[in-house]
Amino acid sequence: MRRFFLPVLSVTLLGCLVFPLALGAQTGMELSLPGDRIIEAEGSGLVVRSTPTGARVFIDGIERGRTPLRLDTLHPGRYFVRLQREGHADRTFMVTVRTGSVMDVSLQMRAAVGRVLLAIQPAPGSPPPDALPLSPQITVDGQPHPSPALELPIGFRTIRVRAFGWVDVTQTLYIQEDSFRELELTMQPAMFALSGGSFNRPSFNPANAGALGTTAFAFEVSAPGSGNFTVLDEAGQAVFSRPLGDFQNRWQSVIWNGRDLQGQILPDGTYTVVINAVSLPWDASPPVQETLARVVHLDSTQLIHPLTLSSGKSGLLFAPFPSVLPPGSFQIDGSLLAGGLPPPAAGDTEAHWGSLPFSAAFRFSPLQRLQTIAALNVIPRFEGPTGTGVSGGVTWAFFNSSEGIAAATAGAVISWTNEDSGITPFGMTGGVEVFLPFSVNLGRRFSFALTPAALWAANESFALEPVPRLLVSGGLMLRMTYMSAGLSIRSEYDFNTSPVPPFIAAAAEIRFFPPPSSFMFFLMGGVWVRNGNPAGFGGLGIGMIY
Repeated sequence: MRRFFLPVLSVTLLGCLVFPLALGAQTGMELSLPGDRIIEAEGSGLVVRSTPTGARVFIDGIERGRTPLRLDTLHPGRYFVRLQREGHADRTFMVTVRTGSVMDVSLQMRAAVGRVLLAIQPAPGSPPPDALPLSPQITVDGQPHPSPALELPIGFRTIRVRAFGWVDVTQTLYIQEDSFRELELTMQPAMFALSGGSFNRPSFNPANAGALGTTAFAFEVSAPGSGNFTVLDEAGQAVFSRPLGDFQNRWQSVIWNGRDLQGQILPDGTYTVVINAVSLPWDASPPVQETLARVVHLDSTQLIHPLTLSSGKSGLLFAPFPSVLPPGSFQIDGSLLAGGLPPPAAGDTEAHWGSLPFSAAFRFSPLQRLQTIAALNVIPRFEGPTGTGVSGGVTWAFFNSSEGIAAATAGAVISWTNEDSGITPFGMTGGVEVFLPFSVNLGRRFSFALTPAALWAANESFALEPVPRLLVSGGLMLRMTYMSAGLSIRSEYDFNTSPVPPFIAAAAEIRFFPPPSSFMFFLMGGVWVRNGNPAGFGGLGIGMIY
């Protein structure tokens, strides 16, 4: 038995080694890159694939197409195949196409690159490393590279070397395939200077909560030094000042909360932020003084509070409010409900939803007085199809009294939902809605909003009703520094049916936005009444506003 086992084992191992070699000989190609693959199967012709796709395929010098390429009518024989793709090295192979079989070849295209080794050194006479460290940051075409040993795609490439306290060095090279070059770059000590200077909020309200009541002033400094941050009023008097400490990197940022040295909110107006900086010489030269000044505005009418967005309109859950974010600000949140909608028809006892509907919404202000909103409602069910609602809208703030007592906006929203009732648990109704919120402040803490709206409701196919429905909503909001709460009610009248069935929804909600983060947390609950049938719900959510 043993004398037969050893020869059989030897033949088996030899076959395992010879078969891949024979397949390689069949194609005349070495599988040198991960992802290369050769399959011979029953069929006819040749299949050529590449990663990435789109490589030009030349067979015996004639271009036949781009990958993925299938040639079923290629006659049996031996062919020389070349793959070419811009920015990649060519791949070539010999392949034999036989009668009754198809050769399926997949190749990985390797990027055509050259190599550059950077030798970065300080100029003669530069300060020693303990006085001015040289810590270069390398970018190529704007992309950071952690190492001076660069492997770059072929073509023109711009190499930039930056270091705090040193003058930038930029060099443009043409990289050839498989080339290698050593590049010496000499860094010169930089003159002390301030540049840039911009606010993330050029106008803000210090009374807003957390980061919403602050502005960040960013500027750039070229070399080591120290500075002082001062705020001047319109009369040129200093109302706030604090030292900045030593500059240890290029990018600097200072946050100001619109308050004076005693922590009191300053009056509305234009203020000048001044950076007074002085260099830290590494030799016996005198210090260099630099000044950078920019203006910022305090505006107490820019009240920013987190609002409910799940219906595609911003405000309370069932009452839009005429509040528009400042340009560049945004809010995003998600909420989850539990409960039920009343049955859509009188005498129907089946609840319209009985799972955990959730919503995700986003609002953003691209321009002054303009705000866009998008919302998604999903109603997953244990039985039956999942309900969905999507909406997008825009709001324009056309009125805001100088004292901030009253405000008004105009808005429009387009929504689609596949709910049988045409409305989601979050109050999103399929169709086109035009609304006009108006609010009045009742003292410092409370505000009341009333919103008439016209709704051209639509079914799942988005066929609009000929006569718009009348929507009337009202809300009362309490605003505090780190909390807001509200009550809202909405009534809908459908004139397309007779008699007109009232549909009423009411909700209470409370939101927390503790400092110093921009996160918020909220709870809500309410009741629906349709055709005299009530149903209740409750929910919670989390979001962020900036």
